[in-house]
Amino acid sequence: METVVNKVKTRRKSGLNSYTAGALLLAVAGMIAKILGAVYRIPLTNLLGAEGIGIYQLVFPIYALMLTLSSGGIPTAISRLVSEKKTLGEDTSVQKVMKASFVLLFGLGSCAMLIMFLISAPLAELQGNSLIRFGYYVVAPAILIVAISAYFKGWFQGNMNMVPTAVAQIAEQAFKMIFGLLFAYLLLPKGIINAVVGALIGLTLAEFLSMLIMALLFAASKGKALPKVSLDADSTKSIVRASIPIMASGLVFPIVQFVDSLLIVNLLVGRGMARDIAISEYGILSAPVNSLINMPIVITLAFAVAIVPIISSKRAVRDAVSIKDKSSLAVKMAFLIGAPCFVAIFVLARPLMQILYPSLAVQSIDLAVSLLMVSSVSVILLTLSQVFTSLMQALGKAVKPVMILLATAITKITLDIILIMHLGIIGAALSSVIAYTLCVVIGWVTMSKLLGRNEKMVKSISKIMIISVIIGLIIFGLTFLLNKWWLVLASVLITPPVYFVLVLLFKVFAKEELYSFPFGKQIVNFSEKILHQK
Repeated sequence: METVVNKVKTRRKSGLNSYTAGALLLAVAGMIAKILGAVYRIPLTNLLGAEGIGIYQLVFPIYALMLTLSSGGIPTAISRLVSEKKTLGEDTSVQKVMKASFVLLFGLGSCAMLIMFLISAPLAELQGNSLIRFGYYVVAPAILIVAISAYFKGWFQGNMNMVPTAVAQIAEQAFKMIFGLLFAYLLLPKGIINAVVGALIGLTLAEFLSMLIMALLFAASKGKALPKVSLDADSTKSIVRASIPIMASGLVFPIVQFVDSLLIVNLLVGRGMARDIAISEYGILSAPVNSLINMPIVITLAFAVAIVPIISSKRAVRDAVSIKDKSSLAVKMAFLIGAPCFVAIFVLARPLMQILYPSLAVQSIDLAVSLLMVSSVSVILLTLSQVFTSLMQALGKAVKPVMILLATAITKITLDIILIMHLGIIGAALSSVIAYTLCVVIGWVTMSKLLGRNEKMVKSISKIMIISVIIGLIIFGLTFLLNKWWLVLASVLITPPVYFVLVLLFKVFAKEELYSFPFGKQIVNFSEKILHQK
């Protein structure tokens, strides 16, 4: 027994840094992949137009929902159980977990794929365009493919090897961009629906190639053969129990997006709008606008993912001071990224839309600008909600973020029904802002109860907001007062280093916090030598 305990302690000590480094690698890879995904929507929107991207976006919510139901949370559960069993040297138990997980994932993936096929026609009718069913048909196989990929992902992460998952994530987005745009372009002469189906064929092919990469890496790195075992009910139950809280948290927003895909278009039609125009407006909100909103959010998501193992390790040794300090740093990082991006997107809404989406009609650009300005505050709100969710999970409060997200979802859907009928598509953007505000307020109160008040953090956040306003004024002056459109690019290039210097001048972060940044020592030296901070 003592030997096992010593092995566990040794593994925890030696594995902490590698796990943290792996989490950071995975977070960075995820950030790159999501940025590629957001960038992909720009040429795709220009290729398909407002109505085409609207149809494309109508397919995604149910696809995302089926992915979450078939494989959401299971890779994390596999990785946790594999890690535990390997720590104890229980190779037979590891193989039982892997066999049970494969049967579970293959079964769930197959069922979800079949359900997608069966509901495609009635769902397309409910969304107001029967031809959308072809999009569901071609994307349905991707559900099973992603479920199989989850098996490999769980194995690698359980072995503290994040590289294959990182490689597969980036490759998937790169393949999707290449083949999605290629097939959409080739099929565009045959009509918008065919072009959308072409883009979705590219998505399915990208998922398959990503899964193939994972499978080849798995075959190459598996090492010694594990003992053959029969299917074990206890292992299956363990996987299900471990994955349900994670899956429940991940289900909330796919459900909201699915309900949105049904509600928004039909509510707009109910106000007297033609269905093709309603689909176009939904497409503008869900693709050009949300793609720009999500770009800075994926950076914060990287920090949110990376902070979980750090906070968890501090919690394991009951280091309350470090937990509070690291949590405070995570919240400040969310504001550091979210606040200036919110201001920049708000100020640059029109030039951004005109530069990135030149193929959209003037009327569509005007609508996109209004939607983007309303939605811009969501950058801060979503970055904070992500960090709060990650912190709660790291502190062992997995149920709390699920309940908060559920309250957010109910608020969002209720406000959609009320505001869209009065304000049109702007009401959908406004309902999101109000719902996310509620999410952040509840999250803030919950974190305050868990960790106590932090006056220094509030003071630092106030400084960040002031600096962000200064940055907004600089961008406005360069872009609009001088009335030179080429200065849009100049403002984007000039303001980040100015922002960085102002953050140091205002002493937003303590020296100890700056050391924890990438190139922390160099940042501290710059702060002290150039800005004369002592």
